[in-house]
Amino acid sequence: MKDLNLLYTFEALWRDHSTSIAAQNLGVTQSAVSGSLKRLRQSYGDRLFTLVGRRMEPTPFCVQIAGPLLESLNLIRAAERQRVDFDPARCRETFTFRMLDVGEVVCLPPILRQLALHAPLARLNTVGGAMDETLTGLATGRVDLALGYLPSLQTDIHRLPVFSQHYVCAIRREHRLADQELTLSRYLACDHVVVETVGISNQAVERALVDAGGRGCIRMRVPHHLSSAHLVLQSDMVWTLPVALGRTLAQFYPLVIKPVPLHIPSFDIDLYWHDRFHRDPLNKWLREMVSGVLKRQQAEWQ
Repeated sequence: MKDLNLLYTFEALWRDHSTSIAAQNLGVTQSAVSGSLKRLRQSYGDRLFTLVGRRMEPTPFCVQIAGPLLESLNLIRAAERQRVDFDPARCRETFTFRMLDVGEVVCLPPILRQLALHAPLARLNTVGGAMDETLTGLATGRVDLALGYLPSLQTDIHRLPVFSQHYVCAIRREHRLADQELTLSRYLACDHVVVETVGISNQAVERALVDAGGRGCIRMRVPHHLSSAHLVLQSDMVWTLPVALGRTLAQFYPLVIKPVPLHIPSFDIDLYWHDRFHRDPLNKWLREMVSGVLKRQQAEWQ
């Protein structure tokens, strides 16, 4: 095969079973993928992938040649990753992290400071997305690292715990309980705002409230953490949130942080990357830098 781009197209179709999804993950148009597939069919004298329902399924001949072709692509990537001369000071890469708004508020500032110190020419983007999009992004290299509480992210994924979290309560400084002990009875007598996100850790807050008899005290549900801060500042609602976010926001908002008067399980914030990039010097440096920053930062968040 003279054109390596055809090999990447073959891999994408084998993995994604869709010309449109393959095009998105390759960063090309769907017509470009269709054109590459046409050239592949001409080269091998076989249709290779045929439409079955809504999925592009491999032909028997395609299954037969897939192993050697995909292995050859892995060997090419392995050769490309043998970059022992990686120098952060000269790095001009644009790194992409998958994280929620809470990660952007809590984790990005110290990461950016460290990046500016050691890799001043590098750039940084963040993205959101569901679990399947995150996994695809990590597998294709469109996402370098994912950061958060993502226990369902498992397939070919490496995970490194970087700091642990417990819950605290946030109320505005003018709240009637600002100078009082937040007992369980007082806690349950208040209205609450609850953040509903994909993470199971957020479900633990509502589950603990319900188990304590506070099902009726949930006044609002919102999908984002940052809006909750403004809602609490304009009301007497209580917000139960991770301690790192609470300590960070209290530096900029007139919030009072108090212990939670009931048991809510703590959880770990982890760093995730795909096995394809486990030995890549650039990815290795990036994740070691990020994990080091966040592990050192944890003491300020307790």
